[in-house]
Amino acid sequence: MNNRTKYIASLDIGSSKICCLLATKNKNDISQIVGLGYNKAKGISNGVISDINLASESIQAAINEAEKKANIKIEKVNISVSSKIVNTKLFNKKINIIEEKIKDEDIKEILNNLIADPYFKDKQILHAAPISYNIDGAKGIMKPVGMYGSSLEVEFVISTIGINHYKNYIECISKCNIDINKVIYSGLASGVAVLNDNELTLGAVVLEIGAKNTSLSIFAKGNLLFSEAVNFGSNNITEAIARHFNISFSEAEKNKIMHASAIEHSSDNEISFEVPSINFDNNEKFVPISKKDLHKIIKPYLEDILKWTKLIISKSGYDKLISKQLIITGGGSQLDGLSILAKNYLDFETRVGFPKEFKINLDNNLDPSHSVALGIIQSILKIEEQEDIKDLSMRLTKNNQFSFFRNWVSEKFF
Repeated sequence: MNNRTKYIASLDIGSSKICCLLATKNKNDISQIVGLGYNKAKGISNGVISDINLASESIQAAINEAEKKANIKIEKVNISVSSKIVNTKLFNKKINIIEEKIKDEDIKEILNNLIADPYFKDKQILHAAPISYNIDGAKGIMKPVGMYGSSLEVEFVISTIGINHYKNYIECISKCNIDINKVIYSGLASGVAVLNDNELTLGAVVLEIGAKNTSLSIFAKGNLLFSEAVNFGSNNITEAIARHFNISFSEAEKNKIMHASAIEHSSDNEISFEVPSINFDNNEKFVPISKKDLHKIIKPYLEDILKWTKLIISKSGYDKLISKQLIITGGGSQLDGLSILAKNYLDFETRVGFPKEFKINLDNNLDPSHSVALGIIQSILKIEEQEDIKDLSMRLTKNNQFSFFRNWVSEKFF
């Protein structure tokens, strides 16, 4: 494989790990992952770049690993921006129509007028999509272009990040001598990766449990409508296990994955094992642990996440608009029994969201921890499918070249 082979590179910049994926398409137009690189995230704290040099080194290491596995030199990459420092809001704007029929340019004019508001002065727009239209007071318009009207009001969903946070992300990638194609909001990317068409249309909640952050995104009518995040993730559960049993973080993480369950079983007390203590090198002491012990520790933390989920769904104002579908993804979603606990607690139909529509040519398997990186690739593939179709371009100026996705035929999200 050489550089002339078409590829898409994605970079999920998380608070605990950096994940770089390389994807190509085979002769049957099937997307395949041909490169995968991981590295511990350094110089990044809760989605904020805290040390540009350390962050750049972490990113470069993940890129190098993916390049080596794929035998491809990455020249351009698509990156994610963390949920915690992104704000997603709804905005309305109205204009009078000069000519009788509404044109694409009218919608562009509304968006340009909207972002001239002082609110956007110190912000970079990551995602902007029209979600509803109103012509001469008539609501429920689906496709206004070509229709007659004297006035047009458009409701947009817009996700923004502070301009300086954005510049720091760009600087980190620039230090790796790689160009940026697009910057994509991670909450949107995870939804693209795990939701099916029915969930997108009827409405669903995506709960992404990462190592240090948990984010909630609400989708309906083919669009991202709302997002929120909290500084709490699966690492907090691991740390609680480590502290309680006086074992290392790595041993706690291993046993959490292998033995912990969100649901208590009658046989849990009978299943036990021994784990090296935190001072094992000095005293060779083992700590006895049972599955019941692990359950007692992790359940309150999981219930806290679900309490927060219930509260945010209610506060969002969309609880009556969406169907009761919850899709849990991210590395923390793989904990045994979590989907059952969530279903019982929230009364939502719940499943673990696995990334779809990809084959992998590597020894690794794709799992929910890859959702953001795969969602980035799927977003870019969708955009490229519509490159030759005349539609609304969300690129406003050359200075905003990283900011907007192309609207793809009034389909999902954009």
